Amino acid sequence: MKLVRVQTELGDTYIIAYDQKGDIDTVKIGEKELKVKYLGNGTRENEYLFEINGEIYSAFIEPDGTLIFNNKEFLRLDRIIELPVKEGERVEELIRVKEGEVVSPLFGRVVKIRVKEGEAVNKGQPLLSIEAMKAETVISSPISGIVQKIMVKEGQGVKKGDVLIIIK
Repeated sequence: MKLVRVQTELGDTYIIAYDQKGDIDTVKIGEKELKVKYLGNGTRENEYLFEINGEIYSAFIEPDGTLIFNNKEFLRLDRIIELPVKEGERVEELIRVKEGEVVSPLFGRVVKIRVKEGEAVNKGQPLLSIEAMKAETVISSPISGIVQKIMVKEGQGVKKGDVLIIIK
């Protein structure tokens, strides 16, 4: 089993778990489980054909990293990171833990942390601010929960994709 964090150009983050048995991959994204079978190359360069839960899809990869599905839907990926998985860990537990991570959507410097560890937060509540190119961006909570761990300090530099806060 492998676990990856996928970030889109718009800053959305998805945790994807996949396991390969024979020629079929089982892919879990949140609560959704898909059975994926690679069928081969499409009719043009960088086009691939897949069978997903019994339906055939094409995926075309543009040179800039944009994925185009069935010649209409698209998604531009910014970063894909494989996450470590320990033997015996269940996928559901791993995904749930990773979903509570708040990651930086940009390069910059943490200028203000607005919460403390152990504090209850609501979805959409400001957590901290990051400054980049003299503009301040407020990072809000993606979920309601308790601030488990603050991974950064004020004044610290961060990269896009760095884990800032863990909320459970």
